[in-house]
Amino acid sequence: MWFAERIPILRAALVSGLPAPAAAALLTLAGRPEPAGPLTGVLAGLLLWGSPAAAALATLWGGAWAVLATELAGIETADAMGSWLEWPGWPGWAVGAVLAYALAARPMPGGVPRMPGGIWHVLGRVRHLPGGGRHVPDGVRRSPLPVAAVTVAAGAGAALVAGQLAAAQAAGLTLWTDYHPYDGPGWYRDVTSALWYPAASVVLASVLAGRLRGGREAWAAVPVAAWLGAALAGGPLQYAQALGATGDPPGVALLASLAGGGIGAAAGALALRHPGAGAGLVCFVVLRTLQALDRAPGEWPEPVEAMADPVLLLVPFVVVAVVAARAARRAARMGPGLVAGLAGPLLVWAVYAAVGARAYDHSTQSDPYLQALLTAFLAPAVALAAARLAVLTGRSGSSGDATSHGTSTRRSP
Repeated sequence: MWFAERIPILRAALVSGLPAPAAAALLTLAGRPEPAGPLTGVLAGLLLWGSPAAAALATLWGGAWAVLATELAGIETADAMGSWLEWPGWPGWAVGAVLAYALAARPMPGGVPRMPGGIWHVLGRVRHLPGGGRHVPDGVRRSPLPVAAVTVAAGAGAALVAGQLAAAQAAGLTLWTDYHPYDGPGWYRDVTSALWYPAASVVLASVLAGRLRGGREAWAAVPVAAWLGAALAGGPLQYAQALGATGDPPGVALLASLAGGGIGAAAGALALRHPGAGAGLVCFVVLRTLQALDRAPGEWPEPVEAMADPVLLLVPFVVVAVVAARAARRAARMGPGLVAGLAGPLLVWAVYAAVGARAYDHSTQSDPYLQALLTAFLAPAVALAAARLAVLTGRSGSSGDATSHGTSTRRSP
């Protein structure tokens, strides 16, 4: 029944709308709003036990609700909640999403999994025998590590992040200076970019390596390999690019590179576990790249400039609807469609939330931050409607095909 499938969705909505703002408010009153993301992730993992993807997405969406609630209350703690430990580039909400996924995917007591494909399908379910030996239960086989997929993931992660960083530096998108000549002082926009390039590279490398033999089954090893490749290539390069600025930028750039790769690894693991989510993540990587080009220094032709902002504002919701409908139709269920539709917007939101709006610092940081927040708020409604419509039309189409072919249960004489 489709109503039974809505129960995890309803629970995820409650987790997002209630515990996340409540935890943020309590921590703010205590004067330490930084751990809001990890604490929300722990709560989501416990309350959404058995639905790890829903728990992770609920944590990130709960971060958007917490930011809105604190802003409406006149409390400016959104930047502190995102940058846990008060370090720009330390993704508190993304860390919370990873904790939520790990807690929600753990097996139930008694060795019975709540969710098929739970976390031990990768680690291997192992029981200790009285004699001290171990055995793998029936139906669970240990697969050898796919060396080709892991190698491709590491190499692709390194090549993609190095290429993006070099291109951004050449195009003037990354300046790492104390003063941006065309838009005032600040470098938080560059911190966000330092998070984004490794995150996008790891996502793309994971999706690419997942198409190789054994890549999708190694949903933990492949993203981690891509993360290591991106860290080894992108970390030193970002550190070197930030050496021209005074103060902390070089160290923050290195930290942001590692944190961004971690966000990408979490998203890449989700893409390998849920194939429909991979398409949404890749689409939003492309969209975020187009948005960066729109903010590049220089003048665009007037017709292009007039159309760019409305198009870039509406296209994300069109992509959410298409991706959610595609995944829901293929699975004939709403849940996969909702996960696929939300993965991309929440990836972008996780990156921007790690740094914050910084409205006092740079408009090219605050404007995309607000757009990411708006997209994260509205994407669930768009994805849910598109997934539901796709399931209904898919069922009606199947019924129509059966009728047109003259399907009958009457026996022939």
